[in-house]
Amino acid sequence: MPSHALFIRIAPLLFVSLWSTGFIAARYSMHNADPFVFLCLRFSITALALVPIILIAGAALPRRIWPFRHDMVTGVLLHCGYLGFLFWPIKNGVPAGIVAIIIGVQPILTMALASLYIGEYLDFRKFAGLVIGFVGIGIVIIGKYGITLGLNGGLDPFDLGRCIVSLMAIATGVFYQKKFCDQSRLLPSTMMQYVAGAGATALFALLFSEAWVIDWTPGFLLALGWQVIGLSIGAVMLLMYIINSGEAGQVSSMFYLVPPLVVIETHFLFGETLGVLSIAGMLICVVGVIIVSRSPKTRSSDGQTS
Repeated sequence: MPSHALFIRIAPLLFVSLWSTGFIAARYSMHNADPFVFLCLRFSITALALVPIILIAGAALPRRIWPFRHDMVTGVLLHCGYLGFLFWPIKNGVPAGIVAIIIGVQPILTMALASLYIGEYLDFRKFAGLVIGFVGIGIVIIGKYGITLGLNGGLDPFDLGRCIVSLMAIATGVFYQKKFCDQSRLLPSTMMQYVAGAGATALFALLFSEAWVIDWTPGFLLALGWQVIGLSIGAVMLLMYIINSGEAGQVSSMFYLVPPLVVIETHFLFGETLGVLSIAGMLICVVGVIIVSRSPKTRSSDGQTS
């Protein structure tokens, strides 16, 4: 259907637009609760909010855990592993530039995993597009934070380790979702992802002795509401749909567009500088994503691409 084809085209742009706002919302809520406590609250509310949505859609609520085991693994990786170990170092004062550069490796890592384990075709053009996108992110971040990436006084090895855990979690999570998860049950599968994410973040909150105290300000409630409705339900369900419709490596390349969008949003919302170098880096990111998205998708057994 033409409308379906149109939605497939605009879904990635809609996803990155929504996903980029998560970093803005996190800025409003980061000081109101510890990272894993906040995420546990967010995921718990999201799982509960999905119950009436599933019933209205006429889908069946999950009755057993085992059929959703792969979705729950994905939930732990994408929601607890990626977001938890991303928010934690930022709350500890690690510059967002450092975090963005480390996480920026994710599309290349996911593409490598997908090529090795699920046979996705990796040609020179696609790899070049990923590298160009990463270079673009680097230029955006340098333009925003300077050549030191905003780092003063060194980087704690423990915080660096958290960033790397976050990187590995999202790269593995996108690959795992594509390989093992059944997208025919999108709504209940997404709910079980959040059930697993809530349990895992609660465990980490206890493990790291986080304070189960939340400062319930109006700004925090607004940020929490947006992260539940706009991100955890809207953006994540879009991501699950996009992963099912395309290759894991090509899907991952969309994440290159997130840092440039965050820079633009902070420019207009918080008056942060948007320099010529950052704008040039954004354009390079776009070029890299276009190259990846237009590369051949598969290679048949006779060596022909399709």
